[in-house]
Amino acid sequence: MATVQEQYTETVKQGQEALADAVDTWTKAVQEAWGRLPGTPDPNEVIDQFYAITVQLLEVQRDLAKGLVRTTATFADTVKQEAQKAADAVKPNA
Repeated sequence: MATVQEQYTETVKQGQEALADAVDTWTKAVQEAWGRLPGTPDPNEVIDQFYAITVQLLEVQRDLAKGLVRTTATFADTVKQEAQKAADAVKPNA
């Protein structure tokens, strides 16, 4: 079984990977949206594209937040279990 430090390291690594994926997705979404703009864009089209990008960014942020909460909750449960095991190990036998 992995130690608390190893689990913490893995949790941090997963969080970093999630953040990197979110930034990559955001970057691709912005590049794709700007790539679709014509030389003299229609203002209504620009507004529509702006809100489409915003929706995509909010979806990425939501997924990132959910992933961080899920990872943090898993880590907190692990720490709680390990703390309980340590406490049980030092309890005198009744």
